[in-house]
Amino acid sequence: MKIYNKKTFLFGVFAVALGALNVAADFVNKKWEVSGIVLAAALFFVGIGSLMRSLSQKMSREDKVEEADERNRLIALKSKSMSLRLVQVLSFVLMLALLIAGKLSGEESLIAVGVGLAFAVGISVFAEFFTSLYYESKN
Repeated sequence: MKIYNKKTFLFGVFAVALGALNVAADFVNKKWEVSGIVLAAALFFVGIGSLMRSLSQKMSREDKVEEADERNRLIALKSKSMSLRLVQVLSFVLMLALLIAGKLSGEESLIAVGVGLAFAVGISVFAEFFTSLYYESKN
């Protein structure tokens, strides 16, 4: 068998491995819950489906054409851009709320989590700024 789409193949192997680890963890802990069984089954089905798509020349070609489609790439870029903005705004709001709550209650752990979120917000803002500078210099 030949692997025609390595990225899809690796995703399939990863999903099957996660499903197997989930079953193994349930077996070791002797806790069989419906949610764990459903999760393992979903991981197995998605993983096996991805493996089959990566091993089929026709389906792999369709996946690559679909991935290279300009409209799909534009949608992916727009969704990633909007999700970054959304995460930045939500992180900033949560940071402010935690810092204010920590200051009002005197709880240092809330302030520590707020400061950690401040670092995360700062990193994401600088990363966005420097990547925009990089891509503007390329064009």
